[in-house]
Amino acid sequence: MADLPSENMYNILSTLTSKKRLQAAILPSEIMYDILSRMPVKSLARFRCVNKLWCNYINDPYLEAMHTKRPPVNDPVPIMFRQFPSDDHSNSPCTLSFLEHKEEAGICTLEVKKKPPVMEFMCKSWKQVLGSCNGLLYSSKHSHDGNKLVVIHPLRKDCYESPPIKTPFHPQQQQSCGIDLQESNRLRVEESSGLGFDDSTNTFKMVCVVLREHEGQLEDLYQLKEDLWTMVHVLGTDSWRKIPQVPSYPITGEGVFANGCLHWLISDEYDDYRAAYLGRPVIKFDIAKEEFGVIKPPHELPDYWVRERLVDLRGEVGYVYQIFNHRMQLWVLKERGWVMHCEFEQKPPLPGGLMKVLGFWNDNGDVLMTYNWKRQMFVYNLNSNSLHEVSLVGCEEELTLIDIRMY
Repeated sequence: MADLPSENMYNILSTLTSKKRLQAAILPSEIMYDILSRMPVKSLARFRCVNKLWCNYINDPYLEAMHTKRPPVNDPVPIMFRQFPSDDHSNSPCTLSFLEHKEEAGICTLEVKKKPPVMEFMCKSWKQVLGSCNGLLYSSKHSHDGNKLVVIHPLRKDCYESPPIKTPFHPQQQQSCGIDLQESNRLRVEESSGLGFDDSTNTFKMVCVVLREHEGQLEDLYQLKEDLWTMVHVLGTDSWRKIPQVPSYPITGEGVFANGCLHWLISDEYDDYRAAYLGRPVIKFDIAKEEFGVIKPPHELPDYWVRERLVDLRGEVGYVYQIFNHRMQLWVLKERGWVMHCEFEQKPPLPGGLMKVLGFWNDNGDVLMTYNWKRQMFVYNLNSNSLHEVSLVGCEEELTLIDIRMY
């Protein structure tokens, strides 16, 4: 089927959803899949409500696989996770909502629509969204039998819990007595997990690189690697499997999926890498081959008062340097290497302190960032080299915990 502009696709589907034409407009399934795979996620969320047949189309994993292989459609969409206060501390109501973003005459707004949210559910403890991959979000959950990762599917409005990750023990530790081994060797999955899509098998894989916690810091790199375990879980199966490959160093931060690979920063707890790389490198993991590699950082920067972070930039890896209270740089990983996207000073209206880059605000490459402690958000305009504060409308509850990311 020839590629058509997304607005033409939307007009076709709007015609099909007309009540007068709905019964007569029965298209072959391959055409429906092709059309739906070209639609943005917000449109698919609305089309699920047309009828049961359309809902089945949109819930079909085959469509999900097709959608992951299409280039992004339309502007990035902010999505907000909210947890509301509750008298029942063991269960709190949570919502996922798409935000409408507008920019007129230099005034930027994000609005929480009053209509029902994309998804409502209950959660036992506050956990921020750790990352995303091809429309799926994931977070973590502590349980009595080990750590679990929770995958949230906003389009299908359901959650998927991975099996618990069993803690690896040394034989001598198993013989110790009087110690809760499960607690003393708690895995830090929040700092070392990622979700990727294997297009060779059309499956999602959760990857977790775990380092058993020790008293004090391990100085010996060889011993450190001995205590690293790489665990892989294919969504839909009932277990994790350990693979022999481990990264060169412990990893940390959000796992950014792009071009078939997950990407993390090397943990800054161990600075042996600085002599070899003159900066903080990126560890990559090929989802299909299940192999690790190392990517050099964009350039050398002094290690004092510098904060590095990776961010998902619409299917590309972004590398953020924040030189504390001075300036910020954003680099993008291309086929030929790192390319500078923008650089700007940390000056008013930006507050002092650590900023978090959320991603691109629009197709122009403007950058959305947040200062979480005060719920302040800002946009850097690439063309005018200017900064604007973003008004968050419709989220006035002071006690509500929120987490916003680009979807």
